Amino acid sequence: MSSCADASLSEDDGRLLVADGERVHVSVATGGDIAPYREAMTRSASRIGRWNPVNPDDLVHHLAAQSATHRTFLIRAKDAARVTGDEAGLVGCVNVTNVVHGRFMSATMGYNAFDPYVGTGLFREGMALVVGIVLRQAPQGMGLHRLEANVRIGNDTSAGLLRSLGFRRERTMRRMLWLADGLGGRSAWFDHDSFAVTREEWPAAPHAANDLPTGVIVCGSGTPAAAAFAVARELGGVALADVPFDAALTTARYAAAPVVWLAGDDAEAAHDALLRAGATVARGDDIVASISGNPSDVTRAALRLRPRLV
Repeated sequence: MSSCADASLSEDDGRLLVADGERVHVSVATGGDIAPYREAMTRSASRIGRWNPVNPDDLVHHLAAQSATHRTFLIRAKDAARVTGDEAGLVGCVNVTNVVHGRFMSATMGYNAFDPYVGTGLFREGMALVVGIVLRQAPQGMGLHRLEANVRIGNDTSAGLLRSLGFRRERTMRRMLWLADGLGGRSAWFDHDSFAVTREEWPAAPHAANDLPTGVIVCGSGTPAAAAFAVARELGGVALADVPFDAALTTARYAAAPVVWLAGDDAEAAHDALLRAGATVARGDDIVASISGNPSDVTRAALRLRPRLV
């Protein structure tokens, strides 16, 4: 594979896609990076392999695909030789793939941090620079509007990194990727959490508010509770029945629910009380009251309610 580290590779050099930080430099990978990349991936394999596939030679394939729709960035420590004795100074790699232009202007980001730099903060600094390049206007950037990253549930270090950069958790992707359960482990379909950031948000505040569940708070003795709970599940929200207004409001705040939806005989009183308490209120009792419990009815009701809960 090392024989590919020459001009025979189909490379797009991306020379304008560079960024300098206080301690790291970011640039697009080239053929000359294949050997140091292989070494960095090999020495980091036991840690990376817990969550991601490990292929020390995969940079060859990324270089062959290098283009405006597929970029591999390398993060390098500026003082690596002095601090660690590592001449290459490869802190980590970031692959920006699945680039779609047109009205979407979005991409997916995958990444690995390399030993011995884990825990130094260098990779986080480099990741921020990469995100800036992706969302920056061309030609100094990729000109995209949205960047997404998917993290296997349980990989708290990776998810925490994204949250520290201001990425929002948007949703859970069920059985998203076929992966080994650790090095040499049994392969299975694993759930992932999806995080994203857009150009308008960047640079984003660390730990910016996640996209929140739809708040469905059901108040009142006349509430059709079974239907209301079914609709709440369909919307990914919360349903409460026959609880005092203050308890409903406290629960809504605790769940960070942005909307309080009311149903029941005393919906008017609940509406007024929650407005006075500062809640955002959307009425849905007219829709819930008509639900028969049939799954199709529940889905239709949830779809009708969704625009009110935005």
